Amino acid sequence: MVTLLLASLVTLQGLASPKAPIIVSIKGFMVDPVIGLSIDGGPVQDFGLSMTTRHSIAMNKDDAGSAKKLSLDGKQLAIAELESPGDNIHPVLNALGLSVLNTMAIGIDYAKGQITLWPGGRLSEEDAKAWVLRSPKWMGDSKAWKTKIERRAEVAPVIPVTIDGKKVNLLLRVGKEGTSFAKGEEPTTGTPVEYGPGGNHSLLANIGIGPTMLPWALYFRGVSYDPRKSIDSSIVGTFTTENLLSRRVLVDLAGGMLYSEQLTPDAQLSMFLTQWFQLPLEAQGSKLFVREMPETKFFPQLESIYGTEVVEIMGQPIADVLAAARDFTGERRILLKVLFEKIWKGYRMKIKKADGTTQDISFDPPT
Repeated sequence: MVTLLLASLVTLQGLASPKAPIIVSIKGFMVDPVIGLSIDGGPVQDFGLSMTTRHSIAMNKDDAGSAKKLSLDGKQLAIAELESPGDNIHPVLNALGLSVLNTMAIGIDYAKGQITLWPGGRLSEEDAKAWVLRSPKWMGDSKAWKTKIERRAEVAPVIPVTIDGKKVNLLLRVGKEGTSFAKGEEPTTGTPVEYGPGGNHSLLANIGIGPTMLPWALYFRGVSYDPRKSIDSSIVGTFTTENLLSRRVLVDLAGGMLYSEQLTPDAQLSMFLTQWFQLPLEAQGSKLFVREMPETKFFPQLESIYGTEVVEIMGQPIADVLAAARDFTGERRILLKVLFEKIWKGYRMKIKKADGTTQDISFDPPT
């Protein structure tokens, strides 16, 4: 995906308002969020926000223990219990699990590369949607939608998703990794894609979540992890916030709600193509331009060609590529499959400059 860009559930009414939000930068765009935290006033350490485990883990066993004060930029985030991973587990990062995150609301601003944490959570619908819509207008007006987090599993919140007209329950994850289905539950309409070295993925169109339909999602095929057996027989997989194709997503775990921006169809398509091609692309009707979304500066090495029109990718006319991305049918979807498989071996693109001249550009395989 894009690498360069980028306690228990509270249900009672009348509780105190959430504390003032704390804003911190995250590393990269469309990645699993990593933030810097201080433990009991010590040096800042990287922590991953993990909605796949209840436990909060400190890699250094000397940092483990109860009543640990976790701070962001001098502001206290939480009092937490940090568990030592033990001798047989070797995590690559400290982790904030649901033992801490369940008491919060988490806002991910993919465009700015920031995360906002509200200790106490339970935002009003008005405040939550206002936060989602704070990004500048991009190719038309955005909308903010919400859906209820159905319940809490031991390792993640559960949301209902509609695939091929069938409602299924999926675990919700923040970040880019984790969209998958249990063995035997993979949608029959998915198109297999060998995406990258050793990649084993699939394209899926028209996924219903909350009140909206998503044009495309990418998921891992052949995942051995089976939440039906290890967690709940009604849960058939996991879904990641990256697939919402949104610049801003807010997961209010304390309030049990998911909020997201719904972009215009062209802006949504631009997000999808930017993820897949790992280039800042903006779709406008039958044309495609090299351009970043507002408030982003993740591709400085391409600024010299910002604003240029993309005429071809791998020899395919852009009008055909965009038509396939908007059609969702099996026949046209094959064009996307072939293009996405080719780019991992290095690919070429033809652009048209403002003076009408064209230029061929070659790219190394994405890393």
